[in-house]
Amino acid sequence: MVSTTFEHLDANKQQRVLAALVTEFSQYPLAQAQVARIVKQADIARGAFYKYFSDLKDAYQYAFKEVIGRLHTGIAGPEMRRDPYAATAAFLHEADESKDRDFIRLHFTKNSGLVSVGEAPISENAIEWAVTTLCHSAISQALANPDQADLILKHLKAALKQLHVKES
Repeated sequence: MVSTTFEHLDANKQQRVLAALVTEFSQYPLAQAQVARIVKQADIARGAFYKYFSDLKDAYQYAFKEVIGRLHTGIAGPEMRRDPYAATAAFLHEADESKDRDFIRLHFTKNSGLVSVGEAPISENAIEWAVTTLCHSAISQALANPDQADLILKHLKAALKQLHVKES
């Protein structure tokens, strides 16, 4: 969790730190990331890094939430409920076209099991839970195996049809 010290920084400095985090975590899995490279790119002192974040995992979790928030803009919430297939395909397209593409791919191929980035609450409705689980699994598999994304989306569409989820 980012510190209040970080939250009180001016927006430009916050963005500089975030950009350095995203660059580092786009090029290196969390296990190989280095504070030294982050602080050099962000032009901050090493001690400042530890005033903002408790450790690299904490910094990663912050960066992930920011990146995933940018990708979810406009395709989460009601759109997901109306047409989960279209929302999943749109998310994959946005991720592929995003400047954060390498960060997202490394997350799903190397980092997702190393950190807890906050999960959505489990729905009381079994169908909603199944749809959410299928869509997230499809995203994970398609980002980890981009050459099979079309097949994964085809399977998702068929599975959603079996669950009687209507397309809009």
